[in-house]
Amino acid sequence: MAPIAAVGVLGLLLAGCGASAESDAASPAPIVSSAPAEDPYAPVPVPGRTIAPTSPSDASAVHGWRLAVVVPDDSQATETLRAAVSEFADDNGVDVTEFVADDGGIDAAFADALAADADAVVGLGEGTSDVFAFEASQWLDRQFLIIGAQVAEPTGNVTAVIWDGATSRGSGAPADGEIDDASAPAHASDAIASGLSSVAEGTTGVVVHLGE
Repeated sequence: MAPIAAVGVLGLLLAGCGASAESDAASPAPIVSSAPAEDPYAPVPVPGRTIAPTSPSDASAVHGWRLAVVVPDDSQATETLRAAVSEFADDNGVDVTEFVADDGGIDAAFADALAADADAVVGLGEGTSDVFAFEASQWLDRQFLIIGAQVAEPTGNVTAVIWDGATSRGSGAPADGEIDDASAPAHASDAIASGLSSVAEGTTGVVVHLGE
């Protein structure tokens, strides 16, 4: 009788393994950031980690992309970022649709940008931090990029590009330093290029800190 019992136990074990495999297959794969292709052994940045910018990839990586850009206000800093995005798009074959926060407010502008089903939803400056912080975590299959600000607790699909003078975390946490809108012109062009490069490479959920 012992051999029969052993066969029965083995059958139960195999059945358990099969059930486990089916369960694993049914579970959605987690969204993770990937290391830059040029260094496959680099550690994968966890969401929220601050990293230095890498050299922007060939712009052909984003050629043909569609960006939905959320414009929170008409401040000088926002207009500077807006112009930088427009110039980058013209130079690199990127389609941009702007969603301006007017009478409907920033929430309505974000909702309209999300509905555009673009390759990435881009926020310009600290005026977009709060809505991105709240809404982006509800849309983990979409990519979000904030230029000139960050969110307090980013998920793996929210990438930010900041620099000294543009480190706001919105109302969720203090900024990393003094806010200086006059710092935008010196960094705006590099910010959009570095941010889109990071998203295109799959290094998402990070905070890219531009140097001087």
